[in-house]
Amino acid sequence: MIPAAGFGARFHDGGPKALVPLAGRPMLLHALERLAASGRVGGAVIAVPEGYEDAFHVALKRAPFSYALVEGGMTRRESVARAFAAANFETDDELVLVHDAARPLVDSIEVAAVVDAAEKTGAAIAGFSVVETIKRVSGGTVGETVPRRDLFAATTPQVFRVGLFRKALAKAEGAEATDDAELVERAGGAVTVVLTSRWNIKITYPEDLAWAEAFLGRSPA
Repeated sequence: MIPAAGFGARFHDGGPKALVPLAGRPMLLHALERLAASGRVGGAVIAVPEGYEDAFHVALKRAPFSYALVEGGMTRRESVARAFAAANFETDDELVLVHDAARPLVDSIEVAAVVDAAEKTGAAIAGFSVVETIKRVSGGTVGETVPRRDLFAATTPQVFRVGLFRKALAKAEGAEATDDAELVERAGGAVTVVLTSRWNIKITYPEDLAWAEAFLGRSPA
């Protein structure tokens, strides 16, 4: 499932961020190709902004696998819930993968590692160790320095057993979360972290796109 209904107000003033060109192709297409290359993903349900369905179909005419579009919600949780409902999973033992459209540089080998971990444990996410010193700030003043030894930056993909994720969505009761693993955590699920590379950045600001362009200029697409 790909939540791609955002416009990225911090990024640009145009259409959906997922369709922004990266190295001449939509950002979303890069992400789908890398997911497909993992050998663990065979299709996608993509939550898109209302009225942009045709634009997404045009952008994805060379998609690496079959996909379906659903109208996204006002929040990430709503978009993910709508995509999940549209996926029509046959059993609760299947796995569902969620990936940010704005993470086009995800490594296919690492995608496979997260899926394989979720197959064993029921829930797994990609993440990397925090290397910067983290300060808790209030009113522009440092309140404390947070020990970083056990801190990880959560990224995507995030993969869950369907039954567990269904329970997590039901228990959310409209509450929001910054990632899908948080919903699973609130429902009492244990989430495994798979240590992955820092290349899997989220395109949030214009400089992130410039960095990704430079990365693809030096690396295989």
